[in-house]
Amino acid sequence: MTTASETLYFVLREGSTREEQWTWHDVEQLCRSGELTAKARIFLPDEERWATIDETRLAQAATGEAAEPAAEDAHHRESAEQEYKAVLERIAEDPDLLEARLDAANLAAELGLRDDARAHFQTVLHRHPYHARAAQEIHRRFSKTEQKAFRYLDRPPAVWEDMSDLWRIPFARGPLYVAVPAVVFAALAWVPGGHFVSAAIAFLWAFQVMEYTARGATRPAEWNRSFSDPWRKLVRPSALMAVVVAQWFLLVLAGALIAFKMKAPAGESLWSFANGSPVLLVLGSILGVLYLPAAVVSLGGFTGSVAKTLDPRRLGRTIVRMEHEYVYSVFLVAAVAIALVVLRLATGFIPVVGSIAMGAALACATPMWGLILGRLLGRMGHVIE
Repeated sequence: MTTASETLYFVLREGSTREEQWTWHDVEQLCRSGELTAKARIFLPDEERWATIDETRLAQAATGEAAEPAAEDAHHRESAEQEYKAVLERIAEDPDLLEARLDAANLAAELGLRDDARAHFQTVLHRHPYHARAAQEIHRRFSKTEQKAFRYLDRPPAVWEDMSDLWRIPFARGPLYVAVPAVVFAALAWVPGGHFVSAAIAFLWAFQVMEYTARGATRPAEWNRSFSDPWRKLVRPSALMAVVVAQWFLLVLAGALIAFKMKAPAGESLWSFANGSPVLLVLGSILGVLYLPAAVVSLGGFTGSVAKTLDPRRLGRTIVRMEHEYVYSVFLVAAVAIALVVLRLATGFIPVVGSIAMGAALACATPMWGLILGRLLGRMGHVIE
């Protein structure tokens, strides 16, 4: 009688202690047939409480005759269908009418057109992310499983509102989740070019965590998730991020070249001048901290053409639109990075132990970075062009 795609309500018949599950329409039919009395109880998830039938809008169905509602239902459906067609005509004339979209979504849900209702609700959320009324109706009409398919339904909390999520995420899937990467990072410290490999692994790992936690999850993604769609989750972000890093490097190089021509001592090479300039080091680090997090978030939240994805002007506009959310997130990302630098300075001179300590620290820091950027994507992904 029920379908898996409809929201189920818990029901207790009068005098019974056994809970049953029915759709709202089925409960209405049971009330009209007399199988559920006015003193039967139903759990209202929106209000998070049990109520008797006579306390809800089902009261009339519970006290009416069984034969009459059938005709009333047919008349009501016909009326709803006509109203739905009229609303669709209004939307065709002006697709930006918010109220018309919401009315269409609610009418489609009442008529059992759940795919149409889902599409209307999602359109509203795309244009008005985290819209309160749309979210309320979706929570009322769709199951928790179905709600997970909606984008911009519930805004996840900012990381800084509850820092405990940040400290817990490295071990949220157990110690092996961090221990194995820690060993890999420590081993790569002894391999020529291993630092570049570690950086690539850390980026891809953080990227998976970011995408997974963007909807509010407090645990990182499982490892096998990365290989379910390797092109989208591994190859594409790696290639695009390599171009973004090249853009950053070229900007730093251009700045170094200008400074080199202005005041470089005779006989000194550009590379040695750049390496020995603390000003260039600081400016390059600041530019990287400001630019690279926006690029990572954009790669996870934007599916446009490659040229537009890599357009620095678009990333700049995205940063401006994120406003203080981006500033706070960048501050946290930088704080974690500074902690790694401090640990490196404190233990880097110790053979073996220093590498082990840095590997463990990087393994803990990477999911932290992913969570910070994931919350930023979940809260501000709608402003990414």
